[in-house]
Amino acid sequence: MSEIILNTNNPDMIAEIVRDALKTEALRLSYSLKIAKTRLKKFEKKYNISSEKFINEWTAEDLEGKDLEYVEWAGEHKLYLMLNERVKAIKGIKHVSP
Repeated sequence: MSEIILNTNNPDMIAEIVRDALKTEALRLSYSLKIAKTRLKKFEKKYNISSEKFINEWTAEDLEGKDLEYVEWAGEHKLYLMLNERVKAIKGIKHVSP
């Protein structure tokens, strides 16, 4: 596990600021994740397949909207995965103060 050390003259205040910032970022990411998931569900419902199967097996020719819809779905899936990783990273942070 890695450690980040902050040098400050006001450790209590900085610790509070960092905790608040992480909490706010986790909430923002969770909200964004919820929106991305809702968008993915629309594609999954329309084509009756999971996003994972779509990414692994489908091509633009398999979709009604062709290239644009393919790019939108693939991009939304990539965004969802990235947001999910960031949420996990933030939730994995353990605050330790002296």
